[in-house]
Amino acid sequence: MNATMGAHRADRATQVAGSMSLAAEVRAKCFALVGDAVDVLVSCHAAHKGYLSGYFSIVHDLNPRYLSAVVATRDRVALVVSASDAGPALEETGDPAALFRYGFFCFEQVDGTGADGYDAAGFASFDEALLAALREVAGDARTIGIDRSGDDRAWNVIAQGMKTRFLTDITDAITRARRHKLPGEVARVRQATRLVETGLLDVARQFAPGMTEQDMAAIIAAGMVAGGAIPRFVSVTSGPRSALADAYATARRVAPGDLIRIDAGCIYQGYASDMARTFVFGEPDAEQVRCYAAIRAGIDYELEVIREGVDVAGLFDETVRVVRENGIPSYRRQHVGHGIGLGGGYDMPVLNPHAKDRLEAGMCLCVETPYYRIGWGGMMIEDTILVTPDGHEPITTIPRDLIRLG
Repeated sequence: MNATMGAHRADRATQVAGSMSLAAEVRAKCFALVGDAVDVLVSCHAAHKGYLSGYFSIVHDLNPRYLSAVVATRDRVALVVSASDAGPALEETGDPAALFRYGFFCFEQVDGTGADGYDAAGFASFDEALLAALREVAGDARTIGIDRSGDDRAWNVIAQGMKTRFLTDITDAITRARRHKLPGEVARVRQATRLVETGLLDVARQFAPGMTEQDMAAIIAAGMVAGGAIPRFVSVTSGPRSALADAYATARRVAPGDLIRIDAGCIYQGYASDMARTFVFGEPDAEQVRCYAAIRAGIDYELEVIREGVDVAGLFDETVRVVRENGIPSYRRQHVGHGIGLGGGYDMPVLNPHAKDRLEAGMCLCVETPYYRIGWGGMMIEDTILVTPDGHEPITTIPRDLIRLG
């Protein structure tokens, strides 16, 4: 037992060290983008706090209005957290001096005493803790860069509490930093994707007549958790329900001839996956084969032409055209893919007809050509890739075939 616990502690220490190292690389990239004039970065955005510090908090999932912040210079970083969040934050950072705790929460130690970062006296409010963190970490820094993603709470608090400092908006710099992934970020997206792939393959292996959508969703979610990830969404829809985009799994039993569309993603150490495959119970009929061949042609084309410098709007137009010409003349889409990275939502760009972007090396993209026909069913192929100068590197690895069950 002691050997097992020691191995777990070693694994955890390695994971934490990796997260802190990646966050340091991210901060260096962000400071390079904002320039020498900015002395300190501040963000209250849930995903960006983790992006810059390496600590991703479950409290944000419990309460989207939870107030926290990261304050970072080129060589120091501090977190402003609630009293309840202090324990997990301390576990991740290992540095009580880097935590500025506010509010009240009760922790008790086995010896009856408190511990720094847990029961140490905190600040009465988030605003007070944020200003204290800035004074401690930023020192005499004159220019404070504030990420205004989401709201202006930090901007307003600092403008009132530190009137002698100059404030500048760094929202655009953070957005630009997220577009291109560091190797450590790609590794996390890759692992999150691998866990979904494993779940889809497990569904294919374990499928049995009488299974429900929820049975299949449970197989996928269990694999995510066992792999150290957090299920983000597991959409399993079958038969006519497969035409419902982004719907929860139900107790509906899969019937022979049904299409089963599975679109799923998880978050691994702060980074997201998003991929999809389509199954059919038994032999597909002619209409299912025809439609699947069309969306497969579309995504195959998309993957063939993607590389640095490709015009996004043109890529959208041509992908839709290929699907139409290969079997679905009425095919329409609002986009054929999107950036992927932090677990807080899409990264840029979105591959839609209105985009002004060109693809750049280092972007992680989810490319997709779903088809939804109400009353008939839906099908979907979605892959994750890394854009390179002359093409792409696959992150999703399992075949894009229509998967036959039973």
